[in-house]
Amino acid sequence: MRTFSRVLVVLTVVLLAATAWAESVDFYGYWADGKGEISSYRVIQPRYGEAREGYGVMIFVTEDLNRRTLIKVESPTPKEDRVYTLKLNNVLKFTTGIYDYSVMTSVFSAVEGFAGPGPFELVKVNLSSQEWCGHVFDEFRIDGGRLKGELNSYFEREGKHPYELPTPAGFVSEDHLLIWIRELKGLVMKTGESQTVKLLPSLWSFRQRHRPHALVDAKLEKNQAVSVTVGEKTYEAVPWRWSWEGFEKTVWVDVAYPHRILKWKDSRGDSGELMVTMREPYWKLHGEEHREYRERLQIP
Repeated sequence: MRTFSRVLVVLTVVLLAATAWAESVDFYGYWADGKGEISSYRVIQPRYGEAREGYGVMIFVTEDLNRRTLIKVESPTPKEDRVYTLKLNNVLKFTTGIYDYSVMTSVFSAVEGFAGPGPFELVKVNLSSQEWCGHVFDEFRIDGGRLKGELNSYFEREGKHPYELPTPAGFVSEDHLLIWIRELKGLVMKTGESQTVKLLPSLWSFRQRHRPHALVDAKLEKNQAVSVTVGEKTYEAVPWRWSWEGFEKTVWVDVAYPHRILKWKDSRGDSGELMVTMREPYWKLHGEEHREYRERLQIP
């Protein structure tokens, strides 16, 4: 009888988790409130053969891009010439010996689609990386069914050059996955489902290894919700996993809306764990009196 009761409790928890996910709040009711979501992370970033302690900040916010230029709209522009996007600014800070690394990847995802029929369609991704040797800027856009980019690097062997790749059926950008797997407008994969995808690894991964941009055959999985402890709290989270050529990464996503990214870990030693989340109009918090927000985020 006790065994049956335990099974019943487990099934109830699973069903409640599934219901909570299915009954996500209205996207516009939550995200069109004039605020951005700011989440800070405690990060371990391998570099030069050593594990470096650092911090990350993920800022999710909605904004309009000009449909033609794919640049943020700041002037009177007709609605038909705009595309409403969810932007992720993914910030990474860490130190190697005497000098610092400062990296930011920006991802723009069309909330109601751009050229295709589905929501959260990738529009563009760019990365800037600064350290004491120099800096790099890398950007690509999805244009006419192809990925078109340009790299600007202080390294002579990389220099400044354009690149172009196909976006075949099953194309996925690893940077864009951090928006896509949050399933902010409903489920995108079933629990237990796996897909074979043509994946473009993160721009930061290309930066670290100084390799040319290329797609890889990868496996993407959405696994059963589990309990995970982050700091002093326990959450029900969905583990998403992607892997290719001996590499594997798992990202745990909160079952409760807005399905925050709680933690991640990969086979190269990169890991991150959520510290604090807040919703604020951060672009207005630039006075000295606003430094308290950094203290609340637990970042230097």
